[in-house]
Amino acid sequence: MAASMIDSVIFGSLWSKRSVKDLFEEIPRTRAWLEIIAVLAEVEGEHELIPPPAAKEIAALCRTLGVDAAFIEEIRRGREESGHSMQGLIRAVQSRLAPEAAGWVYTGATVQDVTDTWLMLSLRTARRIIESDLKTAAGALAVLARRHRDTIMAGRTHGQQGLPITFGFKVAGWLAEVRRNLARLREIESRMDIVQLAGGVGSASSLGPDALAIQRRFAERLGLGVPSLTWTSSRDVYAEWCALLTLITGTADRIGHEVYNLQRSEIGEVKERFVAGTVGSITMPHKRNPEISEHLGTLARGVRHLGAAVLEGVVHDHERDGRAWKTEWFAIPEATMLAARAVELLGDLSAQLEVDEGRMYMNLAASGGAVLSEAIMLALAPRLGRDAAHWLLYETAAAARERGQGFIDAVRENEAIRSALSNAELDRLLDYRHHTGQCAAMVDRVLAEAV
Repeated sequence: MAASMIDSVIFGSLWSKRSVKDLFEEIPRTRAWLEIIAVLAEVEGEHELIPPPAAKEIAALCRTLGVDAAFIEEIRRGREESGHSMQGLIRAVQSRLAPEAAGWVYTGATVQDVTDTWLMLSLRTARRIIESDLKTAAGALAVLARRHRDTIMAGRTHGQQGLPITFGFKVAGWLAEVRRNLARLREIESRMDIVQLAGGVGSASSLGPDALAIQRRFAERLGLGVPSLTWTSSRDVYAEWCALLTLITGTADRIGHEVYNLQRSEIGEVKERFVAGTVGSITMPHKRNPEISEHLGTLARGVRHLGAAVLEGVVHDHERDGRAWKTEWFAIPEATMLAARAVELLGDLSAQLEVDEGRMYMNLAASGGAVLSEAIMLALAPRLGRDAAHWLLYETAAAARERGQGFIDAVRENEAIRSALSNAELDRLLDYRHHTGQCAAMVDRVLAEAV
């Protein structure tokens, strides 16, 4: 049975998108390693670093080996007996070859040559999946921002109502952030998708005089780029990848956390779509919990901590540091799986969000009009002076709170305000619709941006 929640048959779908998890499973990973070993043998045979017949035999075997539970167990035993990360796989391949070919398996390569190359191939696929799902989320957010461009609600600072905004303005802020993360995904591509093939200390001495040509051909066959320099001890790109996942899931968490708060019973302005049969609580039958929003926070926390572990590898001992890159073996796949699930869930949340426009207006009006204080102050400032206007509105609001009176009523009764502003001016100033500033214009600007 699975010891990890990610591998759990029951709970696994909470933690990863299936297509991304498949990249890192034991059997697919082993098959991918065998393909890398096959390509390495072929290229080395073409350059006669190893005998061409041996190269063909190695490549053919690696591509036809049945990778099943028994083969994985054989590799496990070999690894435990040798104490070496790759020796179990090498021995398993060698045992199935003729003696004249067996000795040429994995020639000139080291563990990181295969594992780093495989990880870059896997992350390329994962990045494309994450990018696709992030585009889906962006599309859903764009629809939401356009639909609610003029939907008035309370803008809040420090947990308190501040000024009127529109819900479309809030969503446009989410959308702009998601789009920046999409841009970052495209930018990082130029630093990823590269091979690792340089031998023991990165000098490629074990690959002979044609080492760089072998490296280039190896990369071409795998569809990867060639690094200008060996990167066995330069782990900044992996750290950057995890930092990017942290930003992406941080955005998802920010959106989810806002939905979580706005879905509170006391606020009730948005809700995750309810699916019949969903149970919020086994003890409180009435509960309708923001499950996706909460889980986005759980996933994001996991990514942040795994990313911190990968960041430790940026400080490396000499030309190879097993502490650093073996941390990456578990941290990078797990961070990638968690992030992929978060982005997938963000798309679901964005597409299915229910918005209660009436509740938004009711909550705004519940302030008694206090959120209009800035607009009235600004209207009074040219006549009374800015500080005097601020103090007048401050005292009016405080007195209204003490008396349990609505702010609008207090303003209409205040002689100093009435003497400075006409009834028509006051009527306009006390209408929420006139005080969302440039929210709608900024929504339009975000929606018009090229993606």
